[in-house]
Amino acid sequence: MTSKEQPLSKKQSLGIINEMIQRAKGEFKESAFYFLLWGWVIIAGSISHFVLLQYSSFPHPEWAWAIIIIGIVASFTKGIRDKELSGATTYSSHIHTTVWTVFMINYFIVLFFISEINSYITPLILIMAASSTYLSGAIIKFRPLKWGAGFIWLMGVLSFMISLPHQLLTAAAAVFVGYLVPGYILKNNEE
Repeated sequence: MTSKEQPLSKKQSLGIINEMIQRAKGEFKESAFYFLLWGWVIIAGSISHFVLLQYSSFPHPEWAWAIIIIGIVASFTKGIRDKELSGATTYSSHIHTTVWTVFMINYFIVLFFISEINSYITPLILIMAASSTYLSGAIIKFRPLKWGAGFIWLMGVLSFMISLPHQLLTAAAAVFVGYLVPGYILKNNEE
């Protein structure tokens, strides 16, 4: 400290600490948006794909997954807006973003190399999603996300044992329990 700098008063120090705590709480609750968004997007894609596959003669039922474009655009838009509003990125936020960026890279690699929709794509994606969900729960220290990840892993393993149409229903169930339930708890968390 130079001779010109004045030490912070107790009140100023407490104010800075309080501001940091409030910012961390805001980031914690902001995570809910992404789990709710992606939960509903995946449920819509899964159920639409299932219905088109089972009950229509539409030649490309997998096109139901085009709905993920909405999720991607909404996620990037919100992420950019939140970064502009906050003016700074915390280490926790950076790690959280990195975890889900890695998930998206893995997701597109799997989609690229599995050229046809086959019986392995849903279980692989569920297992990758469970890993990222668990890490997110660990980063923000939120146990319901960890439990949700456990359920997604269970549904991923089950998906290896059932046919593709029914895997779509396990995916919908997995994200309902693994994303939406913790997402709504997170959103409504008053702490």
